[in-house]
Amino acid sequence: MSALSVEERGDMAQRLVPEAAALVVDVHEGTPALIAERLHSLDRHQLEGLAVVLAALVDPDAGLRESLAWVTFDEHGDRLPVRERATSVRSVREAVPAGARQHARGVDEVAVERALRGDQTVPLNRDERRHAVDVGIRRGMGYDNVAEALGVDRSIVQRQWERCKVRARAEGRPVPSERVDEIRRVG
Repeated sequence: MSALSVEERGDMAQRLVPEAAALVVDVHEGTPALIAERLHSLDRHQLEGLAVVLAALVDPDAGLRESLAWVTFDEHGDRLPVRERATSVRSVREAVPAGARQHARGVDEVAVERALRGDQTVPLNRDERRHAVDVGIRRGMGYDNVAEALGVDRSIVQRQWERCKVRARAEGRPVPSERVDEIRRVG
């Protein structure tokens, strides 16, 4: 099967919102059999889309304790003692394993691409701007080009690129050694 276009993915996500809502209600109020029946009725692509839609329903900055406060029972349906319920004060975002955080930052790749082409009408969050600097520089764009595309100062791009290099080294990803204006694509 060929990859879906951005529009096709968006349409599928919209179609899956009612299915996601139904699954949320089933998980909160239904039975394991009802949940299994709902999930088995979906093909692999729909399940993947459903996972994305469900993730979109969750605020990554919400606390784990608040997000899981409704879970007062174990896998057998038996009531959990208060001491065994979710007590973490971390946010959902903070619960992401360190190695997986790069992919969990909520970066809209399409928005980043549009911004790098100079579309300043696309609002970028902090993580998307950081990613745009990393992508732009690695593609061979100079500081001035990235700054102009993102509508920020050159100094912001320079500082962000330095942070990107530190993070890349810590994650074991390649970092170009050439001057920024001489980079020809890395990693």
